[in-house]
Amino acid sequence: MLSTVNPLLVLWGIIMVTGVLFFWRFLRFALSTCDADNTTHGLAHLFCLLLLLAGLALGVMINNIPVH
Repeated sequence: MLSTVNPLLVLWGIIMVTGVLFFWRFLRFALSTCDADNTTHGLAHLFCLLLLLAGLALGVMINNIPVH
């Protein structure tokens, strides 16, 4: 159980959120230039959420590697 918040994990989370938001803006711009339907927009949104969750899970796993 985590009793304190690791600053490295917070930094990792900030970087991941910023990266995914930048990617989402780029993806929205790309989808707006073509004739994309609602399903494509929904899948793009789901992909960005999954990318964010995977990045944060990777940050938690890296943070919990024991260093001895």
